[in-house]
Amino acid sequence: MNHIPLIDLVDTQKGKTAFVCGTGPSLKNYIDRLKNRNENEIIISCNDIDIMTDLVPDYWVFANSVQTIQSMKPRLDKFPRSFVIHADSVDTTPRSWSEENIVNPYVPYDQRHFDGQKCTNCPNACNNFLENRLTIQEILQNKFKSTKKYSTGCTVALHMLSLSLILGCDKIYIMGVDLNYKLGYVDGITTNSDIINLSTIKPDFLTIKDTIDGYDIKIFNTSEVSELTDIFETVLNF
Repeated sequence: MNHIPLIDLVDTQKGKTAFVCGTGPSLKNYIDRLKNRNENEIIISCNDIDIMTDLVPDYWVFANSVQTIQSMKPRLDKFPRSFVIHADSVDTTPRSWSEENIVNPYVPYDQRHFDGQKCTNCPNACNNFLENRLTIQEILQNKFKSTKKYSTGCTVALHMLSLSLILGCDKIYIMGVDLNYKLGYVDGITTNSDIINLSTIKPDFLTIKDTIDGYDIKIFNTSEVSELTDIFETVLNF
């Protein structure tokens, strides 16, 4: 068992460059670049990155009630050095099981119980709620002394970006976060008929951008087809 509170990760990668990798098709443009990253660069990714690519994330982020930590364990076991950043606040897997069975550095987090209050629509009936545990949004907000925090998040990409800032990275490249399921995925096979709720997602990205206003931190979008082109500067070569 290697259970680490999220707040203990604050500034543990201070000054490094983060590649925040979704699984959209534009990620294909950077696979070789990511494989050849240096010791001052880290990969933060999510969900099925291990199936869709042969990348090994340094931080592997989950935030949904379908892809439970229990079902993911055989896959996580193949990458024991990857930090597992797990929203146990939405997972039906009991916290005790996760802490006893996950061999990776295990970082559970809350992304919905603001101000230490239980909610009314928790997928797990708030069974993994912890009093006095700050949400990932509140940790980010407090670190940068912001008056704002983003919402519970309609995409794990928000939590990946938030994590990169919590870790202390000061140059962040957002990759494969195209926010358009019609474009498919990086593997060229997987499809998804869901509708992305851009009306809440884009304001949340703007909130994170505003949170770091005045700090010497650069966030870049790397996809010309991403919905983030009007929020972050787009760069294609770096």
